[in-house]
Amino acid sequence: MREALGEELSEQTLGDVELLVSELATNSVRHAGCDDRHELAMETAVSGDRVRVRVCDHGKGFRAARPASTNAKEAGGFGLVLLERVADDWGVHRGERFCVWFELERS
Repeated sequence: MREALGEELSEQTLGDVELLVSELATNSVRHAGCDDRHELAMETAVSGDRVRVRVCDHGKGFRAARPASTNAKEAGGFGLVLLERVADDWGVHRGERFCVWFELERS
């Protein structure tokens, strides 16, 4: 992410993108079974005032909804909470692959 978008985004926005991509990639590995045989794909687009990122896998996915509360004493379970709190907008897309996308303002 840093190499691809480092020239385009502020340090804060780049850090937020890296955090969210890391969380979504972890979810793809843990819940969709992405491994050496099942690839994870990522697409980015930078426009005048926003950056949009899609992370896609071949899993069944989930229904986009406000994340359920999590138990702070347990490890994990905060990926969608972070997505909800950090991203300016996010959602899912089902097609040949299941994709989670998010957008952040560039400022």
